Amino acid sequence: MNYFPTWIRSISLLGVAFGLASTVVQAQTVRPFTAGNYVVVRIGDGSAALTSAATALYLAEYSPTGTLVQQVPLPVASASPNLALTASGSATSDANLTRSADGRYLILTGYNAPVGLSSVTNSAVATTNRVVGRIAADGTVNTTTRISDAFDANNIRAAASADGSTFYAVGANGGVRYLPLGNTGPTTALSTGNPTNLRSINFFGGNLYVGAAASGGYGVLQVGTGAPTSAGQALTLLPGFPKDSGPSSFNFFCTDQSSTVPGIDVVYVADDRTPTNGGIQKWSLVGGTWTLNGTIASATAALRGLTGKVTGSVVTLVASGAGGLYTINDNAGFNAAPTTTTLPAALVTAPANTAFRGVALSPVATALATRTTTSQGAEMTTFPNPAQEHVIVRLATTSAGHTAEIRDLLGRLQRTRVLPASGQLDLTGLPTGTYLLTVDGRLTQRISKTE
Repeated sequence: MNYFPTWIRSISLLGVAFGLASTVVQAQTVRPFTAGNYVVVRIGDGSAALTSAATALYLAEYSPTGTLVQQVPLPVASASPNLALTASGSATSDANLTRSADGRYLILTGYNAPVGLSSVTNSAVATTNRVVGRIAADGTVNTTTRISDAFDANNIRAAASADGSTFYAVGANGGVRYLPLGNTGPTTALSTGNPTNLRSINFFGGNLYVGAAASGGYGVLQVGTGAPTSAGQALTLLPGFPKDSGPSSFNFFCTDQSSTVPGIDVVYVADDRTPTNGGIQKWSLVGGTWTLNGTIASATAALRGLTGKVTGSVVTLVASGAGGLYTINDNAGFNAAPTTTTLPAALVTAPANTAFRGVALSPVATALATRTTTSQGAEMTTFPNPAQEHVIVRLATTSAGHTAEIRDLLGRLQRTRVLPASGQLDLTGLPTGTYLLTVDGRLTQRISKTE
């Protein structure tokens, strides 16, 4: 039920349409996100040109047809327990967006700075803490998590999470940082060696990956194994990606498209070079080496945000750049050039004096799966259920090394994987429906996969 009078709702709609007043946008009632929609970070309220000063951020939710559903404002001033979360209006590498591996939260980073603070990316971290924001499927905003010991006088760019309780953050210096929800200052420096200048981070197939375009890696690198929590984690460049020079890599989306290659075997990478070589690269894991299959070319739009979903044999990519939001389909499959070779027209363009940054699929509200029996429930739980891209398997002992099998309801084997320590099991590539998940041949639960 909408409790606002008709004339107030009309004013709000006009304000959004013209992108003029942040106060109008912030007055809107935040609703739960709708599963299957796209959420893009929008910087600026449209009232003035973007500069390097701290600027207000909004999460703009769009339907797959490009209809604006709502805009969720992030705090522009600290009000306990939440902190302000703003970003530079001109730092195009910042404000990337991810969805937690369990699908329940959107994650992004920024600065605990009031709107208007000049050159916010150059601010001292001790006085202008960096902030990790977590936004739930019901629209609840949590910006209680701060960083006081990394990304000093430089950019914080992105964060990822398995389930919204802990985070991994990256930026222009400092490597990969690990911290819990509600962190009050210092963090754990996870990674060692180059590159320390990182642009993006996310979970796929039970492992943590980062995107970089610096000495030590121009593409995608794996961070240790599983979901690491201790210092000394190696950053391992995926074999085949260039080490010393190459693409201007930003966000990436990984899928499992081959039944003969274990784990993720296709990676799409946003490359912001224009007017030549930029777009979305497609890489496949062939004989243990990642091979470039081709590029969805973009001569004018510098793409940096990227996410996607898999429906049967079709991969739908959702990309974002400063000026627009784009959707692209690729049904070529493993180790084949993408079926789309040129970036199509934007699904949505950013309003005047605003810009789009990161993009992710809408978060979904989930609950623990119903346990098959009391004894099995004590030994194994799964979440989220229903799931979209991944399901987390929790066992009474460590999840690492256990064999998981997914069968359809007729008993036909669909997938076999050895579980990592994180317990994350990749579901990408499976059609929507209900399946039987069996671990070590004895523990079985029903799981459902949705789009």
